[in-house]
Order: sequence, then C-alpha cells, then structure tokens
Amino acid sequence: MSGRRRPAGPRRGESGAALVEFALVGSLVILILFAVVELGMLVNARLVLAAAAREGVRRAAVEGGDTARVRQRIAEELRLGGIDADQVNVTIRPRNATYGTTVTVRLEYGYRLVTPILREVVGGLVPLAAEVSARSERVRPP
Repeated sequence: MSGRRRPAGPRRGESGAALVEFALVGSLVILILFAVVELGMLVNARLVLAAAAREGVRRAAVEGGDTARVRQRIAEELRLGGIDADQVNVTIRPRNATYGTTVTVRLEYGYRLVTPILREVVGGLVPLAAEVSARSERVRPP
C-alpha cells in the first residue's frame, strides 16, 4: 500500500448530485408548505362563512325572515372574519316567516387561492358554501 490518502471531502462530481437532489427535494417541501398554509386559510374562510350563516339565521329567526338587520349582521360577521361581504351571495328563505316556520340562510363564496402555483394547479376559485336552518320565533308578522 502506498502512503497516499484520499481527501476527506466528497468525490469528484458528488457535490453536483447533492445540489440537484437538494433542489428537487427543497422545491417539493416548499410546495407542500405553501399548500398547508393555503389549506389553513381555506378552512378559516369556511369557518367564517359558517359562523356568519349561524348568526344570520339566529337573527332571521328572531326577526321573522329577511330584514336589513339580518343582512347587516351577516355582513358584520364576514367583515370580522376578513371576507368581503360584497363577494358573498346571501340567500334567506322565506322572506317573511311566522312562528314555527323554518328559516334558512345560505352563503356562497368563491375563495381565491393566494399561492400562484396552487392557483395554476387547482384553479383560481374554490367554491365554498354554508347553509343553516332554524325555526322562526317571530310571533307576529313583521
């Protein structure tokens, strides 16, 4: 055996392979990270819609149907949750409800994805909806 030792560093060409592997794995990890953050924001938007629908149907049950105060309460809940109320389609049935009638509030919203890469993969808008029903408590018609 000769007294020569090999250098302790990577062999010739191995550092380039490691860089390529890091680029592939790193970009995949970043994509997954953005997807998780985007999913969290999507779930938050869905929860805000559900809360606004609950508050709206509660107000509609007390007031006897579709009134300006019901729509104002829904818009306030959406604003508090960070959703533009003008972007949400609000349907309240029936317009006038007497005691015992089922009142339904349905909210529909197109959630716009924030991450450009996911927007290209999934599409621009993700449709979200929340529908809640309750019995009217209004004894006299409005």
